[in-house]
Amino acid sequence: MRLQFLLVFSGILILTCMAYKPVIIIHGVWDLRFSLNFLAEQIRQYHIGTEVHIIDILHGWRSLAPLWYQVKKFHDEMLPVMQKASDGVILIGYSQGGVISRGIIETTEHNITTFISLSSPQAGQYGDDFLRLIFPQYIKETVYEVFYSRIGQRVSVANYWNDPHHQALYYKYSDYLPYLNNEINDSYSKEYRHNFLKLKKLVLIGGPDDGVITPWQSSHFGYFDSEENITEMRDQIFYQQDLFGLRTLDKGGRIKIYEIPGVYHTDWHHNVSVIKNCILPWLD
Repeated sequence: MRLQFLLVFSGILILTCMAYKPVIIIHGVWDLRFSLNFLAEQIRQYHIGTEVHIIDILHGWRSLAPLWYQVKKFHDEMLPVMQKASDGVILIGYSQGGVISRGIIETTEHNITTFISLSSPQAGQYGDDFLRLIFPQYIKETVYEVFYSRIGQRVSVANYWNDPHHQALYYKYSDYLPYLNNEINDSYSKEYRHNFLKLKKLVLIGGPDDGVITPWQSSHFGYFDSEENITEMRDQIFYQQDLFGLRTLDKGGRIKIYEIPGVYHTDWHHNVSVIKNCILPWLD
């Protein structure tokens, strides 16, 4: 009887140890319902026992809705999963989904312990290759005339379009990214920083052959200066002044950065090596 009890107890202990945190995935701009299925299946296959949730809303042209609207919608869908997860959840945001994820993290009382930003323009976007995928009639040098207006800000891409040559207009009209960066002080600035610092780990994944995120260093919080030279994350003003907590996370050893060559933008969530080496290790 004692041996049987020990065996049963051991089995319960093993199952308890294998109870991983739920993983929530937010898709990118223009993605379809099945776009992130491969990533989810790889997690289920190689990280056995993990509960994976792809948030199944705002696909296709609906992904162009304003980002504050999307933040609310995605958060509402995530909330039941988070409420059931006593030990917290892990959030993966791909491309635009990573920028939406930051909005959720900074503006809500969350229990997200790890945020994996997969090829996401965290410092903004400024490039023709990206623009042609969605608005082929525009070029990067002139699209600010549309994006930096009250009407233009009704499009998601405009909310993180960061034209290095028109910064005054960016700060005047952009109603999303500069607020997340706490570059524009408002009554929620302290709350945004407080919520961001609840993260235990921030994983930033990107690479020089992405071909869409421009500059690709934006996936690591780097960005163009006024002459289109790259200012790396640790030289950014929002990092040096620790405006939303990025420097604190870094100094505390809570940021992991992956620079992976040879991966095109739409291949990140299909690349088995990236999934195994850059995502799976942070799901325990």
